[in-house]
Amino acid sequence: MGYERFGERARDVVGAAADRARRLRHWYVEPGHVLLALLDTDEPEAVRVLGSAAEDLRAGVIDALGRGTVEPGDHLPLSGGTSALLAGASQEADRLGHRTVEPFHLLLALLSTADTVLMDVLAAHRTDPRHVPRPAPDAGATGAPPAPGPAHDPYVWAMS
Repeated sequence: MGYERFGERARDVVGAAADRARRLRHWYVEPGHVLLALLDTDEPEAVRVLGSAAEDLRAGVIDALGRGTVEPGDHLPLSGGTSALLAGASQEADRLGHRTVEPFHLLLALLSTADTVLMDVLAAHRTDPRHVPRPAPDAGATGAPPAPGPAHDPYVWAMS
């Protein structure tokens, strides 16, 4: 999958996910690593919609993923689940009428994933992905974020 549509911040998240996988001594990048990268970004608003403390979620994801015992190589491939996640982020951007994929699109795709490890961690931290508000598509489909809405709008939090 190419990253042509991925904005700089989304590319940074994917790179940080690989770094997280490497630090945990894993040989491939899983969707859980992407969530860890989102939790570590300087855009905590993108994850605030999960309704749980980032530190608690981070610890839960690390516990669920475990730690490897051998140093991985320089290049870490994406798991099938992570490839599907990145494709899902592009689909979320399309659905919303955005030209570029941003971190919030990655979060929306994570919440739609079939990754049971992530769903178990979210459930353990009383986060129900089915109740996270989904932004409506843009009417103009310009690729720019919609006009700011109410302060509680997660899309506005993530994209501002």
